[in-house]
Amino acid sequence: MTYTSPDPSRPSVAAVVVGYFPEPAILLALLARLHEQVDQLYLVDNGGCDQIDWRATPKCKYLPLDKNYGLGYALNKGFEAAIQDGAHYVATFDQDSAPPDRLIASLLAQHELLHTQGVQCAAIGPTFFDRREADKVYFPFYKESSGTIEAIIPADLNDTVSQYVEVDVLITSGMLIRTAAWLDTLRYDDGMFVDYTDTEWCFRARSKGYRLFGSMAVQMGHALSDAPPVRLFNLNFFHYSPLRRYYYFRNTLLFCKKPYVSSAWRNRLLVGLGIRFFASLVYENRRLSQLKMMCKGIWSGLHNKSGAYPT
Repeated sequence: MTYTSPDPSRPSVAAVVVGYFPEPAILLALLARLHEQVDQLYLVDNGGCDQIDWRATPKCKYLPLDKNYGLGYALNKGFEAAIQDGAHYVATFDQDSAPPDRLIASLLAQHELLHTQGVQCAAIGPTFFDRREADKVYFPFYKESSGTIEAIIPADLNDTVSQYVEVDVLITSGMLIRTAAWLDTLRYDDGMFVDYTDTEWCFRARSKGYRLFGSMAVQMGHALSDAPPVRLFNLNFFHYSPLRRYYYFRNTLLFCKKPYVSSAWRNRLLVGLGIRFFASLVYENRRLSQLKMMCKGIWSGLHNKSGAYPT
């Protein structure tokens, strides 16, 4: 049965949440928040969500997978279900996201405004701050200009007239995507499995002529890693498990080989990878495990190995 938006004059909006052994209370709070903001809601189970009381959330559809196929595969399944049910837009979320009230409505209004102006916008996302910090610390947006990667700090734009800024990349959580763009051969690359899934999608979308925007009007708290970042030399270094470190190092190399990644971005990411390699041996625990998995990730990336970590 095809789902129809209750307001025919407004585009139908769905939300897709990918879960992997989530904290039940946090996931249920997210589903409850999204229930109020979207027409349809999908929980894609990459593992450990079968015991969550998702039925308590109206509109929620449960999409179980028989194992963890990775973030990209799960997002594609969510998009397929949402489009089958008539969604014009899909908002994607991590399982621990905390979207504010009217996040979807605000992003949708900006998306539609850009569309009426003839802008081929694939996605728009909120401004992020680290929700674990006492003071509001914003994560920057990034945009390449004349061969230089410029960091755009949302706090610096508070006095500007514009409510959004064009960017090179957005993150999964809170990203509102026009389904027509996803249908235009923009399925997620499930070979990435986790890290760079959103980044690769964004760069591929821009290579096809689509544009991406960060909203200044919408802010959302987020945590990008397992613990607050360590700040060294004015750079943020995120804590990851050894397995996540494997994916990060492997996928950085896989991503940098893509033909639509500019030399400026490639150089920035590869230099950053080298810095992170040595920094991880300084500030991380389980240094031997970290070293082992980083080396395995480098080997896999150089040999074009993708998908789940071999067990």
